[in-house]
Amino acid sequence: MTQRLFLAAAGLSLLFSGAIFGFFYAYFSSVLNGFDTMDGGAAIEAMNAINREVRNARFFPIFFLTPLIAATAAALGWAAGHWRAGLCFLGAAIVYAGGAMAPTILASVPLNQALMTVETQALSVQAAAAIWDEYSTDWSWWNGFRTFWAGLALLLCAGGVWSAGGRDR
Repeated sequence: MTQRLFLAAAGLSLLFSGAIFGFFYAYFSSVLNGFDTMDGGAAIEAMNAINREVRNARFFPIFFLTPLIAATAAALGWAAGHWRAGLCFLGAAIVYAGGAMAPTILASVPLNQALMTVETQALSVQAAAAIWDEYSTDWSWWNGFRTFWAGLALLLCAGGVWSAGGRDR
């Protein structure tokens, strides 16, 4: 029974870490780059629309439960005798929580909240462009940071699955 629960948690860890890495990577590789080609006011409005909608029942489990599921996979892996796999999943939980989740909460969310207060209709084209440029520069840096760590968490989950498949007892 422990083995089955471990395999389920390991699979969910891989799925969830892959989904959140993909989410961050999409912003890293295209979303902000596309917004940077727009008029500053339009980019602000578009980003604010995304930020209003991202807090939903589809995003919540992927963002918040990824480290909990990975930690559960670690504990179940150890209980099933998969020591190296357990270490990989524990590493994934720690790396994701510290490198992707914490920067989101401490840096990206405050930047998003500040952007939400901007009333684009009251701004000149130049003022909107300046606000967008500053926001985009800061937000993109932090997003690249969390994308890297989310990718590392994904690799650690993949390593845990691979290790467990090799019977690392």
